[in-house]
Amino acid sequence: MIRSRALLSLIALLLVAGCTTPHVIPIASVELEILQENQGWVQIRVTGVDGTGYEIRWGDADAPYGISAISPFEELYEHFYQAVMGATSGEQVPTTYQISIADPQGAVVEQVSILIPAVVCHLELASLVGRVVGVEFWGRFGIEYSISWGDGFADHVMVSTQSAYGTATHTYAGPGTYSLGMDEIWAPRQVFFTIDVE
Repeated sequence: MIRSRALLSLIALLLVAGCTTPHVIPIASVELEILQENQGWVQIRVTGVDGTGYEIRWGDADAPYGISAISPFEELYEHFYQAVMGATSGEQVPTTYQISIADPQGAVVEQVSILIPAVVCHLELASLVGRVVGVEFWGRFGIEYSISWGDGFADHVMVSTQSAYGTATHTYAGPGTYSLGMDEIWAPRQVFFTIDVE
């Protein structure tokens, strides 16, 4: 009797094991990672997207390019957050945004928060070779800025890309110490850094 029960249990176990599907396809897990934030410019990595129709919702829907389409072949995405105005004229307020990934049906599948400081624009040294300086700048989409090179010359630049990022170069006539700044047109110049040119 015990042997027949054991035999029946073994047969039942084998039947159940034989009924399992060997071709189960795991569901991709979408992941969102913030790589860096620099004066309002944000770079993120998105992985696990297995098709089209996914989108990044940056959390500032009123801004141009508040939503970005995701390609299954791309992982890195960039966005620049507009300065948030406070109650007082000219005041800016640090703001927390929710960056989310939505699937093709519009459901949020991943979300992270990020605190953006009060910022209008940003200028950073990229290279200095001899008397030629290269800079990287960030700004608000559709806004014209002035880069002051510290030697009496300035270049006007327009932010016209989704990432609100650009580059510029300048050649100095002679050696010296120069303070480089950037501002919106007609706004007071903000100095970002100083360089020594030989």
